[in-house]
This record gives sequence, structure tokens and C-alpha cells, in this order.
Amino acid sequence: MPRNDARHQCLSLQEIKAFLGNEISAQDKANYTVHFSSCELCTEVKDSFATVNQMSIEEDVSTLKEEVFTTINRRSLTTRRRFIARIAAGILLPFIGISTIFYWNNTANERLYSEHFESYPILLGDETRGEGVESYDNVSLPKELAAALKEYNDKNYQASLPHFKTYLQDQSQNTKAVFLYGLANLEVNNMETAIANLEEVRKRKDDLELSEDATWYLALAQTKNKQNKIAIDLLMELIDSKSSFYGKKAAALKSQGTKLNLLKNKICHLFH
Repeated sequence: MPRNDARHQCLSLQEIKAFLGNEISAQDKANYTVHFSSCELCTEVKDSFATVNQMSIEEDVSTLKEEVFTTINRRSLTTRRRFIARIAAGILLPFIGISTIFYWNNTANERLYSEHFESYPILLGDETRGEGVESYDNVSLPKELAAALKEYNDKNYQASLPHFKTYLQDQSQNTKAVFLYGLANLEVNNMETAIANLEEVRKRKDDLELSEDATWYLALAQTKNKQNKIAIDLLMELIDSKSSFYGKKAAALKSQGTKLNLLKNKICHLFH
């Protein structure tokens, strides 16, 4: 693994691992220590490897990329490309693995969605979100809607779908049912149906609070669907409306989404 400075060779990954695991002789350890003192690249890999060994895969990649990009950005423009080439060619890619990088990249939106998603509760005979939200009384509801709400309330989301669908065939004007049908589909990952129903609730605008709920869950759905621009536009609606319930949630998700996009762009630039 030759450096531009041909006076000495970089250590191999196996040698760095052996050094960190104390699996080498005292003399080799002394020699490697001297090498680290004069080789920034090997030192960066050693430090990153030591950190990553104590973390999960997801944290490994995030931490390592952050350290690498921080180092890259510290370097002058004239040396930055050469440094990236060294990492890609000899050390970084074998270390974390191309497949691991792409796994992280491809699942980032899913993990962001999972971090912020919370099931929308309905408590039969009680309030759902707060003041002004109607209660559901299982006794007085139509049979199919009562069955749908019971299954939803018991978190049997898949089982609730046919009941919602049957009810909505004749009662499509019930915006609350449309909303919950959308959420039940979101819970079981029927993204197309979920998004269509949440968008329908937003179009109707006959219940401002419900429209706000639909906007939040639609933003989450579009995040999971990797439609980041649409998701950010929806989050900005909630932020601009100064929503007391979703405002902070929207700001937090938007901030993380923006950072995620910047990092993904850096990764794409690194590999192209």
C-alpha cells in the first residue's frame, strides 16, 4: 500500500487490527507506534477502527464517514482529491465495505421514518389527541366502522383494512375514517394507498386539526418513500403554521433530513 512518499509503506488493515488487538510483538508495536506518529492516513484509519469496534454497524458507518469528511474538508483543495483517491483505493473501502456504505445510504430514510413515527392512538369512548377531538363510542357506530376502529385500536391494522374499506364505500364523506384508513395502510406499509388517503384528507380541509395530522403523517410517509423534497415542503407547512403540536416535531425531522441529504450527497461525490 505505497504512499506518495515512497520512503515507507502504509500498514495493512491486518497489521492495524493486530496492533489494536495487542496481537503483535513488543518490537512490532514499537515500530508501528513510530509509523503512526509520521503517517496521518494510517492514524486516521486506526482511530476510526478503534471507535467503530465499539459500535453497531449503523453507528460505525456514520462515525467513520464523519471523521473522513472532516479530515477531507480540513485539507486544501489541491490535496483533497488525492487524499480521497488514497482512501478509496487502498484503505477506507476495504475497511468499511462498499456494500455497508450502500446499505446505510439506502436505508437512511427508513431509519429516519422509524425514529419519528408514532402510531396515532384512538381510545374508544375517550379523546384521541387533546381538546376538541371527538370521542368514539363503539356502541353507537355503524357495524363496519365499529369493527374497523376496534381492530385499529387493538393494533390489528391489517385486520382493520377490509372493515374501513367496506364502510367507506358508502360513507366516503367521513373524513376521519378516510384519515384512519390511510394510517392503517401506513402501519402495514401500503404506501400508495396510505399517501392517497392522507392527501385526500388534506384536500378536503373540513377539519383543520385533522388536516394538520394528515400533513405530519404524509410527511413521514414521503420520507419513507424517499421523496425528500415533498416531505420537506410538508414539514415547512407545519413549521410555518406554528403548530403547537407538530411544530417542534416537524423542525426536528426537517433538520435531520437536511443533514441526511447533505451527507448522502457527499457520499455520492466521493464515489463519483
